[in-house]
Amino acid sequence: MNTKRILHLAAVLSLLATTPVTGQRAGQRVSFSGIFDGQLLSAGEIRATAPDDVAALEFVFTPDRRLAEPVMIGRDSGKLEPSYGPECDPEPCLARVFSVPTRNLLTLREGWGNLTARSVGGGEEVTVRVYWDSTPPEAPFLAPRFNASVDINKGVTVVAHTLDEDITSLKIFWVPATAGNRNIPPFEQHQLGGDFAGHAACVPTTVGANLKWLQTTSQWTTWLNFFTDDFTVNSLGFFMGTTTSGTGGGAAVNGTVDYLNFWFGYQNGVDYNLLHPGMNEADGKYGFTPQQILEQFQAGGAVSLGIHNMPHIEGNLFDDPPFGHFIALDNVVLNPDGTAWVRVMDPHLQPPAAVGTYRWLLLYANGSIAWDAANTGYYTSSFSGLVRLDELHIIRDYFFFTSLGQKSSGLQADTSAAIGGEVSGTLTNGGHTFVGTFRPPEGSAGPWLLISESTHAAGHTQRAYRYIGGAFGTRPSE
Repeated sequence: MNTKRILHLAAVLSLLATTPVTGQRAGQRVSFSGIFDGQLLSAGEIRATAPDDVAALEFVFTPDRRLAEPVMIGRDSGKLEPSYGPECDPEPCLARVFSVPTRNLLTLREGWGNLTARSVGGGEEVTVRVYWDSTPPEAPFLAPRFNASVDINKGVTVVAHTLDEDITSLKIFWVPATAGNRNIPPFEQHQLGGDFAGHAACVPTTVGANLKWLQTTSQWTTWLNFFTDDFTVNSLGFFMGTTTSGTGGGAAVNGTVDYLNFWFGYQNGVDYNLLHPGMNEADGKYGFTPQQILEQFQAGGAVSLGIHNMPHIEGNLFDDPPFGHFIALDNVVLNPDGTAWVRVMDPHLQPPAAVGTYRWLLLYANGSIAWDAANTGYYTSSFSGLVRLDELHIIRDYFFFTSLGQKSSGLQADTSAAIGGEVSGTLTNGGHTFVGTFRPPEGSAGPWLLISESTHAAGHTQRAYRYIGGAFGTRPSE
């Protein structure tokens, strides 16, 4: 490690020793993965991490109601999952994860409570206050269909519906879709993170590149005057606990939250939202579909993609070896055959490369990617020739939605062809269903992104997206 990096890391450590940090997990042996105080908890999976000497974790939810009994959610002895490297040495790219499904909470009345994970036979535990809701406020679109054509004169009917029992607000917004490359700064993980993680620093490198993109495009303040690329990646790696064994998906989320809180005072869920969709939210057999990735790209924010080796494919004699990598989403081009070209900033090149590179990857409708066809020069021993796109890391809602009037009243409905506005409509079915018509204003030729924003009585807001306009693109020649 050179002198500059030693000084940078010393600065981080000295500040950690003297400054209290909300939500800081450094030194905390049992931690939830991506679950924070004040968060909405809904059906799916609860995940946590603990060191190797912890035999098992049990998960308990205690409702905030008088005389309420704790609910045992489940117990897990942990399992090894591929972490992100993509090349770890000497240990394989694996992370131990504890997880339980929320099925034991499904009959529980929604409300606030304490979620606890504690070591079995030990005294270590972690507790966060969350709001349990088996029917969260998100209002997916029932109409129009994905990429539907829009009659400029008549418009298109818009219907969105939520299953939440206590919805207090449901609105629909629209923005013009964007086209072209983002040109995420081409960070290279060996150059910036090789000293502390070898070939396994893809996560802090990718997240650091995305944070710099937010800063240089004037979307959000994510860079202090004394920051350098090297310092940012080293600092993110520290908060994420990145080693030569890589970084787990949960550690990527927790570390990003702690980093933004420590350096900028930003609080997740207040100053921004960090979303972490996994396979339980993917619509494809193997991962996220072209529709999902295009809509997440158009929704704005910094998007990192987590890719892994394919699971066993029925009929194949051999399985693909373990693999995990983290890359930055830079562009999405929809193809007429249901696939999409995805442009990424890949931070992994063999040293002595000083910068990352941009690659075009073909994403299939089932969530798999034609990996070998991209000729990356690494992970070439894949039997299937594919990888799967099964995890996302999204930093959003720091400015984008404020400009739409969703956190202010600066826009009227359907008035600005440049930045979008609110769709006119009415609420039916007790306020659970929005029905309206989107008519593009003069000068707005499409395509467009529709955004449903729904809020329930506890104050949590969720959004759903629908890309429309009947438009397909062409992959630029590079």
